[in-house]
Amino acid sequence: MFQVIRVREVEPGIAELTLDDAEHDNRLSDRLCDELLAALAQLAADPQLKVLLLRGRPEVFCAGATMDALQRVLSGTLHVKDLLLSRPMLDFPVPIVGALEGHAVGGGLVLALCCDLVVAARNRRYSTNFARMGFTPAMGTTTLLPAAVGAATAAEMTLTARYYKGADLDGRGFFNAVVPAAEVVDTALEYARRIAEKPRHVLELTKESLAQPRRQLLREAMSREHLMHRVCFGRPEVADIVAETYLT
Repeated sequence: MFQVIRVREVEPGIAELTLDDAEHDNRLSDRLCDELLAALAQLAADPQLKVLLLRGRPEVFCAGATMDALQRVLSGTLHVKDLLLSRPMLDFPVPIVGALEGHAVGGGLVLALCCDLVVAARNRRYSTNFARMGFTPAMGTTTLLPAAVGAATAAEMTLTARYYKGADLDGRGFFNAVVPAAEVVDTALEYARRIAEKPRHVLELTKESLAQPRRQLLREAMSREHLMHRVCFGRPEVADIVAETYLT
């Protein structure tokens, strides 16, 4: 059914969704976004599901927007589909455990912000690198990130657009565990197994309650972030900055 998304049952009550787009290095292409949205909708309708394990490729969890998407945004011909991803993840009826075995930057890191628990790798790179490319954060970053890591760390991450190793962010509120890359999936699966022991109705109600503040924060961010993007992408120099800094 899917081409760049893989879905399988790991154990009763535990499903695994893997972002697996080798062609685009796990970037948020139209195809990946469309398939991810479809997979989330399909899994959300499964009454037996208790927890979702979200993975990427071993080297790259998710690398953010494609260059093609950014160029079309700059030309005014594209509404970025990755903006649609935060809401269904926060609305997902049961907990999502993110296994960040590989790098996660830009929109890819925001996917992790929308998970309920996150396991990261000590030596992989993580960044909200929007400002590096000449435009403001998206997908709810401006409110979801401060809620996760606090105002000081959120300001540092967004304004410097620095690439951090997982070890650099350990203990700063983003990740539940930071382990060697080879242990990320097993650690995330152990969290998932402990969650799956609980009754589905308890998980649904608890997830709804825990995610409600983030859903409200997302609503507050989206219109403001959209306006900031219109200003940024309307500036002629932004195309040059994107061309110079993409993939750096």
